[in-house]
Amino acid sequence: MTGVQTCALPISSLLILFATVMVAFVPLSAYAAVDDGNLRKITSDGQYEIGMSWQPTGPIEPGVDYLFNFEIREGMSQKNIDDASFNFDIVKNGIISDTVASTSGIITKTISFDSPGMLNLIVSDINSSPQQVDFTFPVGTETTTKDGISFIKKNYNAEPKIYFCGSAKDLKTCLDNQITGDAGWFGKVTVMIYAPGWNIDSQARDSIGHTAESALTITSRTGAGNNELGICNDSDSEGLIETGPNTGVFYGRLKLSGMDHDMNNDGVKETGLGGTSCKNSPFDEYAKIETGRDGAVTVNWEYNPENNAVVTNTLTYSWNIATIEFLEDQYPIDGVVEFMFTDKDMSDIPKDKVDLNFRVWSDSDMAGILVEATQDGNWKATKPYHFNIQSSEESNGDNLHVQEGDTLYVEYVDTTLPAMGPNGESWMKTDTLDIIGTTSVVNEYPYVTLR
Repeated sequence: MTGVQTCALPISSLLILFATVMVAFVPLSAYAAVDDGNLRKITSDGQYEIGMSWQPTGPIEPGVDYLFNFEIREGMSQKNIDDASFNFDIVKNGIISDTVASTSGIITKTISFDSPGMLNLIVSDINSSPQQVDFTFPVGTETTTKDGISFIKKNYNAEPKIYFCGSAKDLKTCLDNQITGDAGWFGKVTVMIYAPGWNIDSQARDSIGHTAESALTITSRTGAGNNELGICNDSDSEGLIETGPNTGVFYGRLKLSGMDHDMNNDGVKETGLGGTSCKNSPFDEYAKIETGRDGAVTVNWEYNPENNAVVTNTLTYSWNIATIEFLEDQYPIDGVVEFMFTDKDMSDIPKDKVDLNFRVWSDSDMAGILVEATQDGNWKATKPYHFNIQSSEESNGDNLHVQEGDTLYVEYVDTTLPAMGPNGESWMKTDTLDIIGTTSVVNEYPYVTLR
């Protein structure tokens, strides 16, 4: 093995190791975690993963020589870091009795134990950082107790992290689509918790937050009010589910349900929004929150109830001002005009909830035409909207009558305005704002003569 520091101790000098630091853990059965001879822990900042293995595999028994191997890996990718430096400490009665250093990312060491007890091995000073992990697990007859085994996989040194993102089923995708700033008031948000210490069963998808002792709760604030909200079907909820076997990443979908509101300025409130009734699948809807034009949602998970250790993160949402932008500054007669529409408030509203359109006109035809928001199935406004301009005929369908030199106008009435505008305006929920984009008509596209 290249770059490995080996420190073999004579049998006569092998240490009797006992851990004096006991931590509180939630009881559970995890014999397989001991038997497989391979454990891992993540540093509290999530940057490093320390893998520990031993030979022969199986529960640690007194009087047997075990060859321990420690490796430093990247926390997320789990790739080995060949030049990582760290210290390996053996603790006896709260005092470090032996220390081995490595600059190659790997340490191997032969250790034996004379009697049953609790083994305490510490990896510290990782790349000269304050990060460390503590491997604590039973030796000998201690493996028979179910109450003393859960800390093998539960890594309370590594505080879990909560992320909010768009549609995602793995941590990388979630981080690439992480929600920064305010989210839209309507739609689904993925709640993802990076908690590798809770990867109990490497062959199955574990869950977190589904027990009263270690519950995950959601609190919603809308305007000046605060509401404590439960989890969908919390009588038998599965909690957040691991993204796959042995990932240590857990997720569920949070539905922001909105509220009834006149969204197209026709004087009638669109109904069918709002409410907290939801489906029973955490992958579809783990929780559902009724949302107004601004507020926040906070997710709390008491991951270590014995020490009242809680991880939390807050998602804010608000109404936004729409924008209209043309793809070109000028368009030729008998050409196709394209514009982009952006309004986070409307992007996830189902198309059957409200009828929206854009009013389009020119200086030569002030009445103009209508362009439907459902044009070419473009309800979520991910593609440009379009209409044709012509001078020879009157306006009809998607064809707008124009003359050379006309200004073209596209209007959208924004009925979901934030409480305060960009210039300090104070807006009520019932206020509206005309969003108008403009461009101009030319006889033909300008061209450059090459000489």
